[in-house]
Amino acid sequence: MEVAHKQINNNSKVVEMTTEEKDLYQALKSLPEPPKASGLNKSQVIWWYWFGNEFLKTKQFSKLDLTHLQKAAFWMDARCQAINKVNSKGYDGGLVQEFESGATNVSGHVSIIEKADKHLDEVSAHFGLSFKDRQKLKGSKKTDNQLSLFDVVLDKIHGA
Repeated sequence: MEVAHKQINNNSKVVEMTTEEKDLYQALKSLPEPPKASGLNKSQVIWWYWFGNEFLKTKQFSKLDLTHLQKAAFWMDARCQAINKVNSKGYDGGLVQEFESGATNVSGHVSIIEKADKHLDEVSAHFGLSFKDRQKLKGSKKTDNQLSLFDVVLDKIHGA
């Protein structure tokens, strides 16, 4: 894997990265255990391994991406807990909360689900986990009947 940037020291000379720095960018072949410092609980660790195995399949998962894995594990667990609360409380109190004034709003549990969905969508897009995200990562292909604007401009400039 080629690293896209290089470090430059004060003398404007390119400084080679150390082996440890290069390892940060290499695609992981196996999933490490979650670091103790990550603070994940038991159910979040289960999601760590589930998402981690999916991320490994992309063959573009590096040590620098472990924070994305932690984020996915945390928010999927939060989402599941919120769904359990919504299901146990039902419509009143689960999906909708009613205030003393009679006004209603979505419950905090629904807000957590929405926030978790947002974070999980970001992680999914980062790794191209959905069909839509994979298409974005691949880029668009030029079809045979589509003109190249670059070629048209060159023809006009050079009179071809």
